[in-house]
Amino acid sequence: MAPENPGELDEFELAGIDQPEDVRDRFLNHFYFGTESDDTRVSQAFNRAANPFGDRVKAFLGSDSGHWDVPDITAVTANAYSMAEQEIITEEDLRYFLSIHPLELYTSLNQDFFKGTGVEKAANQYLATKG
Repeated sequence: MAPENPGELDEFELAGIDQPEDVRDRFLNHFYFGTESDDTRVSQAFNRAANPFGDRVKAFLGSDSGHWDVPDITAVTANAYSMAEQEIITEEDLRYFLSIHPLELYTSLNQDFFKGTGVEKAANQYLATKG
């Protein structure tokens, strides 16, 4: 039931949001954002000094590398790497962008997502460190 005074409407009540950390815990920890390899705005996702609580937003490479307008598939990762070369993001951020965030996303519901693939061993090693 809506309150009589619209100014008293608490749009976060059902989400259990009582403090700023609740927004982080419910959303930032569970949402992933795909972006193109040449989108320099990804730097904001990794700008821990500017982001609340010093966290990274879970951005990862969500490429259209299979589309007709990408004649050289290797250019996709080269574009991503150029952001580290230009110091738009750090090499550690690049690792999260290309590896860690996708790994976390795809294994969050299926720990065996990478089973039988060329990255299975590395994925298992990383997951073992996450306990």
